[in-house]
Amino acid sequence: MNTHTEIFLTRLHEMDVDHLLRVQCICNYMEEAAGRHAELLGVGLERLDRDALAWVLAKMRLSLSRRPGPGERILIETWPVKLERLQFRRDFIIRGDNGDILATAVTQWVVMGLESRKLERFPLYIAAMAPENPPLAQECGDIRIPALPAEGAVQGPLFPVRLADIDQNRHVNNGRYVDFVLEAADCRGATGSLAELEILFRSEGKRGDVIGSRSKAGDEPGVLTHSLYRESDGQELARARTVHGQQF
Repeated sequence: MNTHTEIFLTRLHEMDVDHLLRVQCICNYMEEAAGRHAELLGVGLERLDRDALAWVLAKMRLSLSRRPGPGERILIETWPVKLERLQFRRDFIIRGDNGDILATAVTQWVVMGLESRKLERFPLYIAAMAPENPPLAQECGDIRIPALPAEGAVQGPLFPVRLADIDQNRHVNNGRYVDFVLEAADCRGATGSLAELEILFRSEGKRGDVIGSRSKAGDEPGVLTHSLYRESDGQELARARTVHGQQF
């Protein structure tokens, strides 16, 4: 099986108020590892750019056992899993230096036309990358988050989109949405460490947008469902589900 491992050394400026690695940084590490592996497989940014295409993260489920502190060496192993219609699944296992599993993740990726800004079918050279009988970081790859009903939803903070929030695809980086969701969860009084995050990206946020947030508590303790939307027209940009458990 063609897997790829990247090693990262966590840094002090990547820590949160609890002296633990920010969840956004974990997502950034995963994206970097996926990008480097894509390059090695011949399906990286430069190859797609020749066809005016770009990889875009569509869905993610991140399950956390422990977040590392400053100065820890972590290993991120990643591999392509399978092509599912217009989405390509890629899995991750994140380990500490002693081999203990810190987190696992399932991601679903799409390709977007750089000019059309619409989803495109995978070129044959990407479709051919799908392996046979790959291992799975998590058994369930299905990520479905229902629309947040207006009844019972609580208005959360607003997030003006700045230049620093925009990535090379000229839209709000997926890691910034993670930050927005966790900020909204904190404003709702979520307690304990983040045990699981599911997020589904529905539309592009651009510089100058103001992103609003709503959230609603689930039937189970510690569960919140979130919606991020553009204030100007109400267009939903992302949906998310957070599960908060005990402190590390």
